[in-house]
Amino acid sequence: MSERKALYYGQVELIPRIVCDGYILDDNTSVLSERGTADLLGMDHKALKNVGTTWPPKTLNSFIDKELIVGSTLIEVLANGSPHKGRKIDVYTSNFIEAIIRAYTMAMGHNKLQKNQLHIGRRCAILQCSFVRTALDTAIKQACGFSPNIQETAQKHYKDAVRVLKEMGLRCSVPGC
Repeated sequence: MSERKALYYGQVELIPRIVCDGYILDDNTSVLSERGTADLLGMDHKALKNVGTTWPPKTLNSFIDKELIVGSTLIEVLANGSPHKGRKIDVYTSNFIEAIIRAYTMAMGHNKLQKNQLHIGRRCAILQCSFVRTALDTAIKQACGFSPNIQETAQKHYKDAVRVLKEMGLRCSVPGC
């Protein structure tokens, strides 16, 4: 298989003040940089880097799709505007990121996360709430002829999800919540 190339670059801000480098590859795959993925999930960058050798953690084993291709993809960045243009970087596909979010949320719901994983589970639950509302709002607005700002909508719904969870008595250990 030939090395993938990043042709388009943009800064993705789904959570207020968490800016991630996003790319579209030459095969139309949507990806986030490794650091952006770690920041989005509230994970330590080094822990995410070890995913290739340690995935999945035992606590997530029963919540992860066994067919999932594990780990990052090394790409060459050709995209204008990227701070990494001309370099090779590790990225994660939106499919893999969604699988991680789902696994942590499910594990948290079943009380299977270890204490040092709970903050990731909480962040993932908030992200899922935010993404569902964002997808619904966006689909409805587009069907009605509007061109919604998806990042702005996601940020609003993220803040709303955090507020609702706090009202339910949950404490957020994630910075910025």
